[in-house]
Amino acid sequence: MNFINVISGSYGAALTRGSIAAAVLLCAGAPLALAADDALPDGPGVNLIYSHCQTCHSLQYVEDAKGLLPAQWDSLIASMQDYGLEVSDEDKAKILEYLKTYMGPNPPPEAEAETATAAVDGSNVFANNCAACHGADGLGQPGYFPELAGNSDLFLGENYPVQVVLHGLSGPITVNDQTYNGAMPALDHLSDDEIAAVVNYVRNAWGNDEQAAAVAPVTAKQVAQQRDQDMSATDVHARREQLTAQ
Repeated sequence: MNFINVISGSYGAALTRGSIAAAVLLCAGAPLALAADDALPDGPGVNLIYSHCQTCHSLQYVEDAKGLLPAQWDSLIASMQDYGLEVSDEDKAKILEYLKTYMGPNPPPEAEAETATAAVDGSNVFANNCAACHGADGLGQPGYFPELAGNSDLFLGENYPVQVVLHGLSGPITVNDQTYNGAMPALDHLSDDEIAAVVNYVRNAWGNDEQAAAVAPVTAKQVAQQRDQDMSATDVHARREQLTAQ
């Protein structure tokens, strides 16, 4: 029985392009990102999509599922939870609200006019983009996602943690005697100010501040310079190997 037949058996005569895309989402492979010029629509909750979804599959599958009805998005997220998605009820509600509003069958609302930019709170950036994997307390998930508390990688080089956030990380690493062999997706949808703020936040949280006192805070200008670098997640892993060997 091929893949389409399996889907057809689930949806019967009502099978649509959207339901096929939903089923494909459940079988997605390694984490990839959308092209920079093909990002998801901006809106409340989009960062939760980036942080929760692309740890397991390409966001292109989310784009391909655009047009699903609200009940289909409900069913899809429930299926993702059956496959191991861990998400709080609060974040799940925000994710579903985003998907139904911006990725549903109706045109999304027009973007609101930008207001004056306020100082970026790194703790908020972390909570919305990183805590799902690394934990609100920075302790990670043993065997799956490394802890950031007491993680010397944060200080391997002036720009290394910026490169990890911008370009992702793929390959085996050891953190505090625990081995991990997975992939962190690129979070390059974040602005230069947001990436600078979150790197500075994690460098000063959970007891990391003693080491942070010896390095200058990351600036948005530094992030912009690193954004221009042509690096992949495996390139960042190779950079880590270089730095740890020094």
